[in-house]
Amino acid sequence: MQPVQLSLMPDPAPAPSGTAPPVPPVPPVPAVPVGALPTAAVAAATALLAGVIAKAAAPAGTEASGGE
Repeated sequence: MQPVQLSLMPDPAPAPSGTAPPVPPVPPVPAVPVGALPTAAVAAATALLAGVIAKAAAPAGTEASGGE
């Protein structure tokens, strides 16, 4: 019986000795309820996100219309 590779990911290599100390983890950013954000900022961000989604969904060679 031959051994098989069970993962497509290579085994992680150990860090070489003498390297810089590890970077401490960044604390998570607390979640902000949408109601606490300025209405104009939420509307602008929503419009920008809608434009990005429309461009990604448009067939190649066409241009999505911005709802502005």
